[in-house]
Amino acid sequence: MEVALKTARGLVTVARRRGPGYFGYLLSGVAVPRAAYDVGWSSAAPALCQGVFAAATEFAGRRPDEHELASAGWLSGPVPAAVDPVDAGEAEALMDAAHRSGIAGLCRAFDSLGCDRDGRLGFTDRRDARRFSRTSLFFAAARDRDRSAFNRRFGTHVLTEATARRLIADAKAKVPEGYRNYAPIDFGGGLTIGQVASTDSGTGRWAFFNQHVVSSLVRGKRVLDLGSNNGSMPLMMLRAGASRVVGVEYTPAIADFARLNARILAWRDICRYDIDIRTGDMRMFLTDDLGEFDVVTAFCSLYYLPEADMVRIIECAAQQRAVLVLQANDAIDNLPARRADLQRLMRANGYSDLSVYAPAGFTRPLLVGRPERAAA
Repeated sequence: MEVALKTARGLVTVARRRGPGYFGYLLSGVAVPRAAYDVGWSSAAPALCQGVFAAATEFAGRRPDEHELASAGWLSGPVPAAVDPVDAGEAEALMDAAHRSGIAGLCRAFDSLGCDRDGRLGFTDRRDARRFSRTSLFFAAARDRDRSAFNRRFGTHVLTEATARRLIADAKAKVPEGYRNYAPIDFGGGLTIGQVASTDSGTGRWAFFNQHVVSSLVRGKRVLDLGSNNGSMPLMMLRAGASRVVGVEYTPAIADFARLNARILAWRDICRYDIDIRTGDMRMFLTDDLGEFDVVTAFCSLYYLPEADMVRIIECAAQQRAVLVLQANDAIDNLPARRADLQRLMRANGYSDLSVYAPAGFTRPLLVGRPERAAA
């Protein structure tokens, strides 16, 4: 009974904070893609189902026109010169360019790469190329087949749906049990870590609250994140448009987990993200040359340091004239974690221009400070 009541209260909280429509997303954006992979195109799916799904994928895509093919890396005009050997890095960049445009079906095209008169590498075989909506399950399946074929052709280890899931499971096994699902991450397409519906941590907290405050602050900016855990907040700041993020995480296995998650997000989004996860104490900001930053963030982390070190970090951020974003926790009594504690420390150490964002009933308010010189 107690578990049922707790679950019911959690569902009510999710509905109130994220809207009833979010449950539709959990079905269409998480459960359905996950089931489609498991029974449709994974190597463990029944052979009949794999065949049906492959036929449906072929039918779902359309043949791209000449302009679309040219934009996605296909060569035209005179017969291109054959390339042998092909640089795997160049071929991967070409594959990613095609996938970013929504074109997949490259398995045979990898065997017929050519070079035009300007030395540009490109595809020449267009027989299997199909254009998809990038959000469709069929594109995900076709792209996954391309990447598996790429690994076979070039002897590489680019991420696929199967390897991403295996690497996540391996990484979770290496971190302390309480941190395996502590900060849930929704990568999209049914690939998740932890209870993504939760709004207390991870990408659920970002979607419900943090993004509305932080996105505009980090867009196009260099960001230092202190206490990055598995990387959920740095990853979301990159998705929001941060130009570069340096994250600091104390536990080596969790820092490795964050690096893996950054790799997975870049694969999932078909995007190159500039992120550097450093293993070490948050006080690295005081002792190491991590660079210059426009924004310094610490989401429910800075208050685990002694108060004297918190002061030094706040002062250091102010000296860099960085916007400082701290997330408090009003449910903690034995640490300087409440908004009043963080307000006091920020105002006394360079951040008199201070805003507090606190949704009703949410115990993790955000404090945004702008340094005094920048405010002037």
